[in-house]
Amino acid sequence: MKPLIDEWRHIIKGKFIILILLVPLVVAAVFGYIFKNSYVSEAPLAIIDLDHSTYSRQLIDKLNSSQYVHVLDIYDNFVEAELLLYNEKFSGVLYLPTGLEAAYLKGSPINMGLYLDMTLAASATSIRTGVNEVVGLENAAKSTPLTAIVLEQRTLFNPTNSTIMSAVVMFVNLIMLVLLGSNTINIVPRLREEGRLQDELKHPLGIIFRVVPYVLIASVSSYLVMGVLKQIGGLRFEAHWLQIMIPFLLYMLDTSLLAMLIGWTALSVDKANGRILWLMMPSFLLSGGQVSVALLPELLQWINKVIPLSLHFKFLRGLGYKGGDLRYFIPELGQYIVLTSGFLLVIFFLVLKEKHEVRKLKTQGPIANAISVQKAPGF
Repeated sequence: MKPLIDEWRHIIKGKFIILILLVPLVVAAVFGYIFKNSYVSEAPLAIIDLDHSTYSRQLIDKLNSSQYVHVLDIYDNFVEAELLLYNEKFSGVLYLPTGLEAAYLKGSPINMGLYLDMTLAASATSIRTGVNEVVGLENAAKSTPLTAIVLEQRTLFNPTNSTIMSAVVMFVNLIMLVLLGSNTINIVPRLREEGRLQDELKHPLGIIFRVVPYVLIASVSSYLVMGVLKQIGGLRFEAHWLQIMIPFLLYMLDTSLLAMLIGWTALSVDKANGRILWLMMPSFLLSGGQVSVALLPELLQWINKVIPLSLHFKFLRGLGYKGGDLRYFIPELGQYIVLTSGFLLVIFFLVLKEKHEVRKLKTQGPIANAISVQKAPGF
């Protein structure tokens, strides 16, 4: 019994009881909140209405009323489905052909084309469910035994749901994130430990420029990784080699600046390295590589917009998997610029705060010395 009692005393003195009770509860609450949605509600759908009829408008209204589909935009002229799916504004494109109303009223078959972006499988599944549901009800409403509407579906970009486009790419990019983040997160703490930070604060741009070598090397590494996955793993990657380097550089820059911000206030390199989880876990859970962004609660979808890895995956899918051109991603490039500006602004305030603390210490030094002189014997 003595060992048992001794171990109980050791447990009570430590933090085990608090940790074993509290940590699983927090993890359960966080993960339960993240994964609470089992399907995508109102996945974005583009409709190409070539019939321009009363019935086509009624059908669009019925589709938009579905809990699975949100008709985000309607086009009156023919547009290639791929062009609408590059930047992930839509997860599917539905074509309403000329003569749809006449064929439906006569009860004669007519084909509608549905194109689905399978790099966003969760959203594509919701659109397929919603459109099939509406078309099925429309056909059931006809008294004729003939099927009036035939829905032809085509899955684009990742029709076989290849895991190399999701699990493998996610795993590789997470490793690169940890390697890049763990080296840039301790830049400022390392300068502080070496006693060089005060001098570096005189030229703040010099601190920011310290991330440039990491950005360049990591961008080259990312480029080589995509090449290896394409040649050895059979990854579908069709991006132009020069165009893809632009988002690679922007992603590595934003990740480095974010890591620098996270580690800025750490007093030592060891403590800064311990903060890498602050960068890794949100990127892993909320970037869209592990869980479709459309499945996340609305609040987390907003947080997703400030995670550089989420933009990185968007460019990989749009430029790499789908072969899109960089001109279709002007809003996403602008988002990178906004993130960069925001991170630099926070760094600017941290520099000002650091300078203020340095001046405060220098001011307090002479005052403390004067007080000590006044209290010295003989004065």
